[in-house]
Amino acid sequence: MYDKKTLVVIIILLIIFLPMAIIGTYRHFTNNEDVVIDDNPDKELIYNNKVYFYYNDELINTYNCSNCSEVVTTIDDTEYHTNYYKYGTDTFGGVINSVIAVFTENDKITFYNYVLNRNINTFDAIKTYNIANNNNYLFVLNNNKWQVFQNSDSGIISALNGSYDYIAIPNHLTDDFILDSSKIIVNNDTVWQVIEVSSNTSLVTANEEIVDFNDYYYITYTDGYHIYNYNGEEIFGNIIKSHIATIDDYTIIVSNNTILIYEATSTTSLNTLTLPNYEEIDFVKSDKGIDIMLDGNLHDTIALD
Repeated sequence: MYDKKTLVVIIILLIIFLPMAIIGTYRHFTNNEDVVIDDNPDKELIYNNKVYFYYNDELINTYNCSNCSEVVTTIDDTEYHTNYYKYGTDTFGGVINSVIAVFTENDKITFYNYVLNRNINTFDAIKTYNIANNNNYLFVLNNNKWQVFQNSDSGIISALNGSYDYIAIPNHLTDDFILDSSKIIVNNDTVWQVIEVSSNTSLVTANEEIVDFNDYYYITYTDGYHIYNYNGEEIFGNIIKSHIATIDDYTIIVSNNTILIYEATSTTSLNTLTLPNYEEIDFVKSDKGIDIMLDGNLHDTIALD
């Protein structure tokens, strides 16, 4: 048992030397002159058979690699009918937080701790839709199964239990015009679900392909589109549907080149618009309302209150 004077001395020594030890360890990893010489004139991620890790414009470390490249993200949603976001232009990779960088090495997506010089994990593919989402979720593929991770300041952590044949964030933009990833679509074999990620809770389970949803309905596709409420009752069953999308509280039905827009659970259309001929249609939330995209081009904007 220490007496009080000895205990006080120990506490003082810890206060003095523990921070010094931490700083010394950090400098050992980050200031080794053999590692952090910046000979990369344009501060590229990959240069002269090295990966360069810049954080806050400071070169922290490098990694020798003769077969590394920048990450090319995957979007497999074209194999389904999902209303996914098609207009992202963001790139992904390089330094993604204060300790982790992502790059491709030997055709594998590599998550690398550039402070500790340690490979954290490798994956076969990553999906981001080339746009930020409000929870910093990352969808990664390994052995033909998708998992959800979260990018945080201290690293990456698992965000959802389980792995899936397919995972998707539907085309739901927040008021800041990034993807709302709080609820996602997942599939294993014939079972489709809408899952609230933070609570790992299934909000609906179906044996039909789920393509979209909002707080009132979920949309499926099996030999055509169907709309169900969360009691499993089909809604608008008498309307021919060539496309359906949900944006916030609105459900948008395309029927015979006519757009019908419904708010919440109302069965009366707020608006009706006639369309010209097109090959592909999409709806995107904008600061003016809902943009109608025909064959990738803006056709018109639906102004909403």
